[in-house]
Amino acid sequence: MAQTRSETAAEPTMAGAADGMLTVDELAEATGVSVRNIRYYASLGLLPPPVRRGRVAYYGPEHRARLDLTTALQEHGFTLQAIERYLARLPEDVTVEDLAMQRAMITSWTMPDADEVLRDIGRELRRLGLSRDALAAAHELTERHLDALAGDLRTLLEDEVLDPWRRTHHSPGELAVLEEGLPRLRGLVVQSVMISFQTAVNRTIGRSLRRSV
Repeated sequence: MAQTRSETAAEPTMAGAADGMLTVDELAEATGVSVRNIRYYASLGLLPPPVRRGRVAYYGPEHRARLDLTTALQEHGFTLQAIERYLARLPEDVTVEDLAMQRAMITSWTMPDADEVLRDIGRELRRLGLSRDALAAAHELTERHLDALAGDLRTLLEDEVLDPWRRTHHSPGELAVLEEGLPRLRGLVVQSVMISFQTAVNRTIGRSLRRSV
């Protein structure tokens, strides 16, 4: 029996699915990114060229990992130009697992809109009688010290967790466990910083009281 046009067109898709390759329509459905945007990202170099099998273009796990990372960066306010620079800094031999880890690191630190939170805090502090100059000085001081702390903690995470993890092979299940654990790690870091700050405040108050006696 002669094959219909639809049956003939379906064969490459089935062959691609067997080895994890997806057509652009399947990739769009799997990631929630429109076909138009996938092709646009590819034109910008955010995605490598698809694999051609006859007249059909296929996208593999690396394409999906880069697309997921691009989406995560956009959700954190990165422009496409900034994403292009970010991806360009990745090593040439970056793996799908490395890309997934990058995305997990980004999404694990998702938080409410920082500007809105700061505005709410500012309004509350002004109600308590603090001047705008005092608020600005406090914010600048906090930012300066927290930037240094965040940099040190990032280095520690890279040296003690991420670099050792990258040097060994891991299954998809182990990667999923790491992704699930990163948000929890974020919560523990925040708790530790809060407790350490409160302890430092108490020490400072104690020293001040002892000097005044």
